[in-house]
Amino acid sequence: MKEISLIVVTQGDEAGVKQCVESCLCQDYTACEIIVVANASLELPQTDPRLKVIVRPQTSLNELRLIGVQVATAPYVMFLEATDFLIGTTALTTLMAHMVDQHSDLLITNVVFAQENQLIYLHPKDTTALITVNNYLLYARLYESFRRLGGNVIAKSLIGLLGAGLTTLSVQNLYLKLCQIAQRPVYDQFACYAYRLTDERSQPAFQWQADYHLSNLAELAAANRIQGQQVTIPNELTIAICVDDYSATKIAVLLYSIEANNPQGGVIYLVHGPLAAPAKQALIALSYRLAHFRVKLLELSAVDQYLLEQISLEGNHLPRSAYYRILLPNLLPEVDRVLYLDYDTLVLRDLTALWHSDLAGNFLGCIRDQGVTIKNGWAENLFGPDANNYFNSGVLLMDLALLRKYGVTGYFYQFILESTKFFVLGDQDAYNLYFKDAVQYLPIENNYVTQLLESSDSAEHRELAKVTILHFLSAKKPWKDTTSYPAAMLPAMRLYRQYRQAMQTEYQLAKQVPQLTVLVLVDDEHDLARCLESIYYQDYPNLAVAVLDASSQPEQVLAICQDYQTLYDHLEYQVVSSAATLSETLARGLAQTHGELVTLLSARNWFNNNQPFMELVSYLQTHQLDLISGMRMRFVAAEGAFYGYPVTKEFTSTTGLTSKVLATKYPGDYDCLSGMLAKRQLWQEALQVSENEQMVLAQLLAASHQSATWRDYVWVQKE
Repeated sequence: MKEISLIVVTQGDEAGVKQCVESCLCQDYTACEIIVVANASLELPQTDPRLKVIVRPQTSLNELRLIGVQVATAPYVMFLEATDFLIGTTALTTLMAHMVDQHSDLLITNVVFAQENQLIYLHPKDTTALITVNNYLLYARLYESFRRLGGNVIAKSLIGLLGAGLTTLSVQNLYLKLCQIAQRPVYDQFACYAYRLTDERSQPAFQWQADYHLSNLAELAAANRIQGQQVTIPNELTIAICVDDYSATKIAVLLYSIEANNPQGGVIYLVHGPLAAPAKQALIALSYRLAHFRVKLLELSAVDQYLLEQISLEGNHLPRSAYYRILLPNLLPEVDRVLYLDYDTLVLRDLTALWHSDLAGNFLGCIRDQGVTIKNGWAENLFGPDANNYFNSGVLLMDLALLRKYGVTGYFYQFILESTKFFVLGDQDAYNLYFKDAVQYLPIENNYVTQLLESSDSAEHRELAKVTILHFLSAKKPWKDTTSYPAAMLPAMRLYRQYRQAMQTEYQLAKQVPQLTVLVLVDDEHDLARCLESIYYQDYPNLAVAVLDASSQPEQVLAICQDYQTLYDHLEYQVVSSAATLSETLARGLAQTHGELVTLLSARNWFNNNQPFMELVSYLQTHQLDLISGMRMRFVAAEGAFYGYPVTKEFTSTTGLTSKVLATKYPGDYDCLSGMLAKRQLWQEALQVSENEQMVLAQLLAASHQSATWRDYVWVQKE
């Protein structure tokens, strides 16, 4: 059984000193001694042989620490402040067992506060973990245990290595120093020491360090500047983009924007891990499109994938692909400089000036994250007084040669492994912490996040024509429904879609798929904008829309349509009689359009995301169908809630099944025409002999030769 000395440091007049000592005496751990060191006399029961009371008048509390250690006979010590106490009778037994199990010489315990007869546990879900040179500052920043004197178990041999530091260092710096010299410091989730809060005593605040660095990169960068290191910038613009199954379907417009604004060309590396076949095929197709840039697919090795899989993603929303960029120095051994871009960026100008930026001996060129983290307080939480230097990692100009010279990748990877529990923004936090003061800040136009467009500070506003790289940060992406976006953001969203249209035109993508006509039935104008938005954010490159207006407010409907006509081609507007039958209305819409495929939707409803048209048409063509449908999701407006059935994402044949059978088998998906996508001829046949919606649906299914349903949500019905 390991022996421990409990050292109570007191002025003798604290209200809780007796409770503090009694909490030590009641412990069931027998291999302990209690040493009370005071600078004034106090009354304590000295009947227990484990208790020693030492009074040293006119002695500072810091010096009392030293006296207590000098008197202690055990190999381990724990300090206690006189106002605090141990919780329960088994605290020491548990702690010392953990000490032995962890082979630790420094055990920092979880914190619990006592206030008005209540115990407050701030970190109840923490786990026991090793404290390392990579994360000890982060532990100290997050946990109050590093800022209170008592409650931690310390090997007495470590205190001997502190020298005068035991009496001269602040409590926080004392524990930081102990973490540096300990062989195996451990953070223990067990909370057994109550730190008492009073009107005069609050939670101990973190003291920001003048040298708050978690790596030596700032020193190396400073040395490079002093030496006047000259860097040869490669002539060829080299770009890296990291992709996964999701982002692989989103980067086409980004690649086009790079090509359109940089005729000098260069090379683009698409770094990826394991991909599903459709995503891989999409990347291969992209690699052949560009005329000025060579596009190279770079797949991670099995070893690299294994290394990245060791990084915990718990607690942050980013995918694993966000960490691919940390391997770029090794993945591109022949490349000395690379411009990394997030998949949700758009290049609006020539990149030459950015590419030739002087990094002044630093490892990275980056742009401060004015739009998000600096404003929302996370940067201050991470960096305190240096919060304004927090940068966004979505655009990084990386000196790969310098990173390789100092072998940074391996050290950076180890830092990430040991520190991810402290990250909220994944690798971006990692870059900011590890590369602090080793980066060159570049003008905001090189990574202009769309949140700045709605900033209350006019100094942060930029004309889009003067922005080099536009970054669609946050959940507000241009390939989503923008009807609820702030008005200030809409020009950026429309600019993206203009690039998308230009790309589709230049690459003649419309010729690769049949034209799909969407008939929009309007009896009320209120939700029309959302409905049209859900059509025009589709990735499908060959769309035509016919708005059939039977509403009582045709002027308002026309105004909405005209707004979209300024942005998109192939939008027809027709006024139809509210007295006309559904068959008559649809027949009129078909007569005014030419799409080989047709689907329809009520203006009060909308399509679920920007992928269903591509999915449905692809399957229809591959399997030679003439009719295909998808699932409906219900939105109950009064409740603000969505309802639906489980999704399998499978395609299932419905050939030969009647509407009655399908309505029973797939509730809600076959009781109306919305969401049905069929060949034009099939619609024309169904409309010739049918009047109401159910009859049209029944005839549509009866006339079909090959049909299927996709068990994924395609459209949303508003109720």
